[in-house]
Amino acid sequence: MEEKVKNNYALGIIGALIGAFIGAVPWVLMYVFANMMYSILAILIVLCSFYGYKLTKAKIDKKLPVILSISSFISITVTMFVIIPICLMAQEGLPVSIENLQLLYQYEEFTSAVLTDYVISILFCLLVIGGIIFNLNKQIKEGKDSKDIKLMVQDASNEQFSNEDIEKVRNIFDKNDAMNKNHTITRELILEDLNREFGEDKAGRIFDYLKTEQIIKKKSNKYYFSEKAQKSAWYRYGVTSIRTFVIVMVIALILACIIIFTEDNNTNNNLGELQNGVLADATNQNEFQNSVLSDTTRDNIYDIGVDNISLEFPSDIIMLTENEITYYFGETYANIYDCLAMNSDFSKMVMIFTDYKANYEEEYTPEEYLKMALDDENIEVNEQEISGHTFYSVERTYEEYGNTYIEQDYIYDAEDRFICMVFDSLETDKIDVSEIIK
Repeated sequence: MEEKVKNNYALGIIGALIGAFIGAVPWVLMYVFANMMYSILAILIVLCSFYGYKLTKAKIDKKLPVILSISSFISITVTMFVIIPICLMAQEGLPVSIENLQLLYQYEEFTSAVLTDYVISILFCLLVIGGIIFNLNKQIKEGKDSKDIKLMVQDASNEQFSNEDIEKVRNIFDKNDAMNKNHTITRELILEDLNREFGEDKAGRIFDYLKTEQIIKKKSNKYYFSEKAQKSAWYRYGVTSIRTFVIVMVIALILACIIIFTEDNNTNNNLGELQNGVLADATNQNEFQNSVLSDTTRDNIYDIGVDNISLEFPSDIIMLTENEITYYFGETYANIYDCLAMNSDFSKMVMIFTDYKANYEEEYTPEEYLKMALDDENIEVNEQEISGHTFYSVERTYEEYGNTYIEQDYIYDAEDRFICMVFDSLETDKIDVSEIIK
């Protein structure tokens, strides 16, 4: 029964995943509440993933590094693209929902910042996993029992070479005054003494083993014995990787700069500004749903001001004031549109604006104007009588977030101007324009 538990990789994978997500907690807290992105905390994800696997008593073999890599990758990906945005929404008081999560990713600034941080975090994770894989593979090859395998082994001894053997090697180097990088010895000379002490076969093996452990170090094709590496696992596995760490750090920073500066000049990956900007916009839209669109006391009739044409909106579509359009969508929208109305879930939107013919050097018929405005000479323009007036329209469909939308563009020729109306809605809840234009 015990052997079956040890070989239960499925249980081990679950433990590794749970451990990886637990290890991501400090990273999330720093990102959300301190407005800082410490990718080095990805180390904790890998470490916790290992101990989560080990707690299940699943078998530790050459599959473990692969399991840790996949578990860590899944944890970082889900944390970066789902958990952190959800926490940011909750922090801003937004309802946590798929719709609001999709809303965040509509903002190029937010998406760019998340992608940049994600790439840097993956690079750090790869660095950590690389060191761990090297260490685990070494212990697995040495035939260590699962319960004895550790990420960072303090004791350099193993079943083949005891601490007493390693101490004898140290004494031989000490006798030859080869204990630091300024005092070294050739491999041939040191092996002569090692052969006398251990025999030729064991001498070569213990030399290679201690060299792999970074206890015997190489300097200009000569060797010396490092007492610091003998006594400290951190020195063996940590200090020797500083160069690699710095290289990866520099690459990560360069890559981050490339990603940032190849985006739009307006892209800003400052998390604080994103929270005050992007998330504030999302908050505004929720306030919009909860306040403005729940106001049923408003007049739902809009007078175009030409030829007694008006629009009478159904009860679920509310007209916004100019100040509200500016507040929720920006000053540009307020300047462009004469009227902007929508329903509470944004599945229906009506936009009306005026385009004076004097803005163009040539005269356009309504059909020509629509084709020019939509930049499509082959588009089919329909002529339609509504409430005794002639309108010209184009209907187009498009996909967004897995839904199909219909955009109906209507033009009314008012002698010196074109009155332009855009009716946008879900295909499943298409706006009946003939019921609105009066």
